[in-house]
Amino acid sequence: MTKSVQLKLLKIKLLVLIFGIVFLTISFIVWQKYPFGVKQYKTISLGMEAAEKAGDLTGWTPLYHNVPEESAFFVYSLGDKTKCILSDCGIGGYFIECLSGWISGYKDIGEVSDYGLRDAGVDVKNLKIITIADKDAKIVGIYPGASIRNLPYIMQNHRNLVSNEIFEGCSDLLPRRWK
Repeated sequence: MTKSVQLKLLKIKLLVLIFGIVFLTISFIVWQKYPFGVKQYKTISLGMEAAEKAGDLTGWTPLYHNVPEESAFFVYSLGDKTKCILSDCGIGGYFIECLSGWISGYKDIGEVSDYGLRDAGVDVKNLKIITIADKDAKIVGIYPGASIRNLPYIMQNHRNLVSNEIFEGCSDLLPRRWK
């Protein structure tokens, strides 16, 4: 092979290597930013009963002493926002409220249900996890590392919990970043 052909091959190999590194970097960033659901996380598994369900006493909220019976589904967040419900939880809570769901968030996991994670040796002070439960309070989604602000993305995996019309209507109300 001539020197010019060898130089072209080297350039092509270098270009493929650079594209590979860029692809892996972008994949890693997406993996970090958009949490993916799992079937089981330590003591939490799909199908088990949710930490909060319709009729449960919240105990600390002035507006809702009980989780409303008419909630279409339930979202429970640990380690993200300090004691929040519905739209008080930010854009993710606003989205869940619009979808007719219930959300409660807890940063300090003191007296609230932690699904037995503390007893299993999990460092709950540094834990962030979201569970999604259906109308029957059975867990249908587990998202370790997720934040409440990720809920518009996460709910794409659970569109079956509400009608398409409601989902699309609530999605249209979100800022463009979440669409």
